Amino acid sequence: MMKYQDYLFDLYGTLADIHTDESKKELWKLLASWYQSHGAVYSPWNLKKQFRTLLREELHRTALRHPDYTAVDIRMESVFERLYNIRNISVSAESIAETALFYRMLSRDYIRTYACVHDILHRLRADGKRCFLLTNAQAVFTIPELKLLRIADLFDGIVISSTQECAKPDPHIFLAACERYHIKRENALMIGNDPYTDIAGANACGMDSVYLHSNLSPKWTGAPDCTYLIKDGDMQKLKRLLERV
Repeated sequence: MMKYQDYLFDLYGTLADIHTDESKKELWKLLASWYQSHGAVYSPWNLKKQFRTLLREELHRTALRHPDYTAVDIRMESVFERLYNIRNISVSAESIAETALFYRMLSRDYIRTYACVHDILHRLRADGKRCFLLTNAQAVFTIPELKLLRIADLFDGIVISSTQECAKPDPHIFLAACERYHIKRENALMIGNDPYTDIAGANACGMDSVYLHSNLSPKWTGAPDCTYLIKDGDMQKLKRLLERV
């Protein structure tokens, strides 16, 4: 009999292979043109500098709001909105989201699911199991990308760090998912590709885990303290493992 009822998946590096590059000159040139078309004039260099400054400020503000969190995250929409406000431009929430998506489109080189991802999620759900997404990410980017990857409807619940203002490995985000979706930790399994966030976080809240060492994982320094290990990132092995545990 399968031990687990609930399966919590990380996204990037676990279910989805992605490559982004925020340093591209063309990105900042086109983003500056976007802002200028909305009345907020920046040079590409100044926009990039201001963007990074606002990122640091938002992280600091968030950390002050949550002194009990060991890892925080921000809503990137706040940064994009403040870039307008600095130039005395007021914009709607829809325009802010559009700006964020334009930025993501410019920075993203590709995104695709790994092999077997759809099969894994469909099989678990067919067996009466529940699948959740628990990921360190920006909801404004991730929700559209889940739809693009055609896996948005395969989760029974989604918890994203930016909406929680809390990131893995902080146990608070794991516990928030458990409370929201009535997940019993002893019957749950975390699957992720990062030993420092996914596995350490699962351990901190008493949850079993699968470490999947993928092309987006940190450099291998030895097996982490996980329940199950797939060292070569083979998704067929993950599929077979989840069929038997």
